[in-house]
Amino acid sequence: MGILEESAHELLDEAEAFAVNAGVEVPSKEVESGPSIHKAILTYIEEHDIDLVVVGTHGRTGSDRYLLGSVTDYLVRTSPIPVLTVRAPESDT
Repeated sequence: MGILEESAHELLDEAEAFAVNAGVEVPSKEVESGPSIHKAILTYIEEHDIDLVVVGTHGRTGSDRYLLGSVTDYLVRTSPIPVLTVRAPESDT
């Protein structure tokens, strides 16, 4: 397992722990890679019984806050199921 994949698994484990502590059941989590991330996600949706996709945004401020990352934007526009976008809370610094 490469360093990027390890980091992705660690991030998912942290997100799962956060969700569980908030009382949210996490039915699945998956690390996928490939030349087209949004296509990999859409393929995963089609091959599994997925009800909701949760993806992060860049968390920018000002006029940039209305822009999503390209993967998130593509998923919001093309996903056959609901896509929930989230961003990290603004830091107090």
